[in-house]
Amino acid sequence: MLPLNQLCTLNCQTEGPELSETHLNQYAEDGVLLVKNLFDPAEFLPIRNDLAGRLTLLERHYSCDVSADANEITQISDRLMRLEAQAPGAQSILYDSMNAAPSLHAMGTNPKLMAILEKLLSPEISIHDRYIILMSMPQAEWHLASWHQDWYYNEGPHSTITLYAPLQKTDHQNGSLTFALGEHQRAPIPHDEHDHGITTKWHSLPTDVVHDFERVVPTALEVGDVLLFHSLTPHTPCKNESNYVRFVLNLRYRDLRDPQFLKDGWRIKDITRARQAMQRTAS
Repeated sequence: MLPLNQLCTLNCQTEGPELSETHLNQYAEDGVLLVKNLFDPAEFLPIRNDLAGRLTLLERHYSCDVSADANEITQISDRLMRLEAQAPGAQSILYDSMNAAPSLHAMGTNPKLMAILEKLLSPEISIHDRYIILMSMPQAEWHLASWHQDWYYNEGPHSTITLYAPLQKTDHQNGSLTFALGEHQRAPIPHDEHDHGITTKWHSLPTDVVHDFERVVPTALEVGDVLLFHSLTPHTPCKNESNYVRFVLNLRYRDLRDPQFLKDGWRIKDITRARQAMQRTAS
């Protein structure tokens, strides 16, 4: 395994927000870009407020203790775990409601972010309709996506980029991502039921394929850091071994100038099997 954060990296604090040819070439080779300090941590306040506000509504609905305006990540985490314990399934409701949160849509089109994406893709970008806040509960496995490629679950152009932006410090202890660099240059890999040491609903990559990855790199991010990665770049999260829920902004961007995507009328092919896997519930 490579050292921590041994990735193509743009540090906006020391280098500015402009991608160089070196960055572009390394991203093309590796399939992952780490953008340090892209956002000021304060820019996540609207997302935290939307999370806190929706939690307040759910707390009142389920007649739980109400903690209005408690919008720090640790407070949101405590509130969500308490609510889920009293009203199982509340996390799923919060997850779905955040898809339509104005703060996610605003952050997803942040000019600083879009300028980088346009350099990596093109000026004509489409954002996937699922605006997601990942919520990894402590010690949970069922919703943990072991080694996979995002393209299998989303289709569209292979060049599609996933954004991963944590709302709190994220490292090995609370479920950071690990990548297999350069593997995106190969054809898509079939996914199926495979044992990667956890019980999960997700289809994943064959274990022998994962074993043969040559450049595997773990990551650790501060609030304001962003990972951008190719839809065919294999990756896996660690289990959240901390005492808090791990919250991550998770979006996907498609290149409308991609010739095959345009030929397909900007429509994706059938991904019914992948969607059925995602909809499974723990037994």
